[in-house]
Amino acid sequence: MTIKISESLLGHLIEQERVLLEPSIRQSSSSLDKLLSPYFHEISANGMMFNKAHVMSRLPNEKVPQFYNQSFKGQMLSDDLAQLTYHAAYRHSAKAPLHYSIRMSIWKRTQNHWELIYHQGTPCPEFELLFEE
Repeated sequence: MTIKISESLLGHLIEQERVLLEPSIRQSSSSLDKLLSPYFHEISANGMMFNKAHVMSRLPNEKVPQFYNQSFKGQMLSDDLAQLTYHAAYRHSAKAPLHYSIRMSIWKRTQNHWELIYHQGTPCPEFELLFEE
């Protein structure tokens, strides 16, 4: 049985997902440390696995790709765990082709805020980009 996520929490977690794409956040160790759980793991769309230490060492030096995300859905897995799914398209430069994926994130509520504990990208067929979201 799924637990309905509140609209306000869904909006907050969508905002947090998008904040993680901001160059100023990606280049800030303290901001990343606050957003990512100590137990964070990621499986990228190319099948690579990363933990928090790897992400924290990589992101500050990485050029931020052009990224689109849309069609967010959320559900509560428990009182303190929320799951987001969404469609994403990204490219490393304006002339590069877009890569399409379905993304899934699990956010955990701590005493003071929500932390990203897990993220996965799975390649998917091309979809129409909706720029109004």
